[in-house]
Amino acid sequence: MKQRLPVTFLQYSRSKVRLLSLVFLAAAIVGISGCYPYSSREVVFRSEGIALFKIESKELSDFYKFTKISSLEHPILLDQTKVKDYFGNLRYSKRTAIGYFSDFVFSDHELDLLSRDLPFALKALPKDRLLVLVSKYDDTQSVISYDELTTCILWAADSRLNVLFGRIKRELVDKDQTLEFNRWTRIEEIQLSQSTDGTEIVEGENFDFGLVGGVPQRKWVMFDLKNPTKYKFQPRKQYGPVKLTDENDRP
Repeated sequence: MKQRLPVTFLQYSRSKVRLLSLVFLAAAIVGISGCYPYSSREVVFRSEGIALFKIESKELSDFYKFTKISSLEHPILLDQTKVKDYFGNLRYSKRTAIGYFSDFVFSDHELDLLSRDLPFALKALPKDRLLVLVSKYDDTQSVISYDELTTCILWAADSRLNVLFGRIKRELVDKDQTLEFNRWTRIEEIQLSQSTDGTEIVEGENFDFGLVGGVPQRKWVMFDLKNPTKYKFQPRKQYGPVKLTDENDRP
């Protein structure tokens, strides 16, 4: 004859199993949320291709050690025109298997979207927070092209607008990733320390690079907020179809 277990024991066992399940679930959630940088970020703005987040300065490793600033000068007041003036002429270079490639950091329409949305986030930036920008854009817009990801962190101090870039025009090969906000905004850590992934900002006349260990960090760009008139967006050449004539039709 089979001996039945007491009801109280069965209830205890089931409760213990449920408790363990909840513990494992909580651990999994914490593990997932903590496996990428800026997991405690606060969304300021999101659209199909641009995401803006607030983070604490301590989330940027060695922030005060490398910047040597005493305080942040926030909020930052820039209008759409000045965003274009500051960001529109930035170029980057990328090392490839066949040499170096150079292009604008932000494509034309991408720059339009950035200049439209960024001023509101900068204006609302608290004194103790940094702003993370994630931009996803496909400049080619073809069936075989991919969205490209550009990331940076922004802050103002000592009358300078600082822009520290992470990835620049990195292709998102996984099409499914580009459709899910929580996936394409799950970015790699952006570092103030010297590092390289084969890309860097091309040196310009009107901005400076931040120094790390006395050496220019060529992904850390600083703009002078006291003299905004020295920055002027230079319209880019627009390439259209070649119009053939009788003269250039000939072989």
